[in-house]
Amino acid sequence: GMLIGRRLAASALLSALAWLPSGPARAAGEGRATAQTIGITDGTSSAIPGFVWGGNRRCDPTDSACTQGGRLKGDQQVERALPVPTKPFSTSERVSLDLSLSGQPVGSIELGLWRDQAPASVDAFVKLAGGRLAPRPGDAPASLERSTLVLISKDKAIVLGALREVGGQTQLVRGQTRPVLFPVSPPSNDDSNAIKHDMAGLLSVHRGGGSFTFTLTPRPNPELDRDEIVIGQVLTPEGMQVLARLNALATNNYNRGALAKVVVERARVLPAGG
Repeated sequence: GMLIGRRLAASALLSALAWLPSGPARAAGEGRATAQTIGITDGTSSAIPGFVWGGNRRCDPTDSACTQGGRLKGDQQVERALPVPTKPFSTSERVSLDLSLSGQPVGSIELGLWRDQAPASVDAFVKLAGGRLAPRPGDAPASLERSTLVLISKDKAIVLGALREVGGQTQLVRGQTRPVLFPVSPPSNDDSNAIKHDMAGLLSVHRGGGSFTFTLTPRPNPELDRDEIVIGQVLTPEGMQVLARLNALATNNYNRGALAKVVVERARVLPAGG
């Protein structure tokens, strides 16, 4: 009886498999924008036949016209850069960030810092950008180079500063067979100012310190005033164009991370003068 039952089950399985399509699967909406994401190709590929991200064909996430969910918007809707902000504060230091998008250069964002408005916050940011942030004796310094984008809240905030070069030092710990890395901790501070997030292109960090992340405003956003402190601004039209490009990137629905990888390839501290 058990043998007969197994034979019947196998026969039913073979009958079901006969109904499955033998050729490569095709996604719905064949005429839409070419599906592409990093490491995944469209349904015509011999490498991964019929595999398209999100279950549907989607636009290239590095394309400035590719929006949330991988949908392509018309040329008339492509993001345009806003003017360089005009805050009346003197620049104490300048920092240049060279960014890449999925491995390709996307441009530089040059930032002007206002040390007299937030001395400790600016000091920490400049040291991090210069690869010199090492608060404890014996620490290897933390650096912004090779750091990545954290999230994009469209028209509200572009958050960067997910460090890869965390610095610190290794120490032997009781009960551990290998040395343990203790990375550099972001310094805290008591900086305070009343500068509002009322323009695109402003640079801010977490109020009170304690974080390596920093925020660039793609649009005015008073919601940031409570938890963030403004410490500088974008200085050039090129930087505002890069900011607009980041603001237009498609993001996932889980943590608002960009579908295309954004990396700070190089961070430099420049003389205060132009």
